[in-house]
Amino acid sequence: MPRPGAFAANFTPDVLNRFRDLCKQQGKQYTKVLQLLAELYLETGGSLLDGKVSTATADPDKKKRQVQVESLQNKLLEDLLKRVEVLEQETEKQKVKTAYGMDKMMNSIAAIKSGLIEPEPKQSKK
Repeated sequence: MPRPGAFAANFTPDVLNRFRDLCKQQGKQYTKVLQLLAELYLETGGSLLDGKVSTATADPDKKKRQVQVESLQNKLLEDLLKRVEVLEQETEKQKVKTAYGMDKMMNSIAAIKSGLIEPEPKQSKK
């Protein structure tokens, strides 16, 4: 029988590995980080992930938690923005490569049509 408070979850292996690695890099136990996240989620009534965290907290501990929640949200947003930027850069690079390839192909077709170069003979399959 598991001990009281034991927790088992089916994370996506990649997410779990990245989460554990980050916690390890920061010198934190990932189970403690999960517990803190659960506490923050409860304290915010689940709005931790909605971006609708109430700022009307009188308790100093709750204010400290509020700052932690906002900091976490800012980090999540910053990470998301960086990922979007990387994707946009990759998309732009792909567009440039595609345009270059299309230009090269169109130039080759034009050269073949004008008779400047001979089309390459088709290779027979063995």
